[in-house]
Amino acid sequence: MFNYLLKYSRRKIDPIDLLQRLTEGKGEYRSLVHVGAHLGQERSNYESKGYRKILWIEGSEEIHAKLASSLLKHDGPAEHSTACALLSDRDGDELGLRCFSNDGMSNSIFAPADQLKQRWPTVQETGEVEVQRSVTLDRLLADTPFSQNCDVLVVDVQGAELLVLKGGLATLQRVKAVVCEVSTVPYYDGGVLFDELNQFMESHGFQAMSTPRRHGDMLFMPKTARAKQAA
Repeated sequence: MFNYLLKYSRRKIDPIDLLQRLTEGKGEYRSLVHVGAHLGQERSNYESKGYRKILWIEGSEEIHAKLASSLLKHDGPAEHSTACALLSDRDGDELGLRCFSNDGMSNSIFAPADQLKQRWPTVQETGEVEVQRSVTLDRLLADTPFSQNCDVLVVDVQGAELLVLKGGLATLQRVKAVVCEVSTVPYYDGGVLFDELNQFMESHGFQAMSTPRRHGDMLFMPKTARAKQAA
């Protein structure tokens, strides 16, 4: 069954759905932190999979205000909270979040590379840059219930995923799974690519649960959990 699911996972699949399939009957996954929230479009999917405590972290003050407002109107079974923070591997650095024309979905601390311009020619920088002081994931979560109770970490920050993970080493020691956006081609100048991110995850005890695509979300699970599932 486990090998079948790994073969199935090579197709394009929602990593949260894959996690549920791989861990069915093996434990509960109820709390989730989503870094790079945008407008929280995944809220209903998370709730349908049983998540009941969700923290959304968004780097843009403008988009965070829209997110918080929309969550107030959301009628669902989960308890949602938000934080406006630009995460990195160090606290206190002055970073500029470059804004893009697709309502901020492609906002990044990195400039767009030629590959992004070629694949999504209508997505362009607006020229606006939101400047904030960086904070690490571990520091941000320290004053929240998620510091001790975070089952799943989702990181989708347009090339800055490795910086977020490096600032969350204590969090990585506690989570049961990580969902991370990865790319095998450079869409952002300076953005992390799959090989480097995968090497980092492996060095911290995580295993990729599918093969990478050019761009998309992937599930990583602790190697110890994979061994238990295969047994």
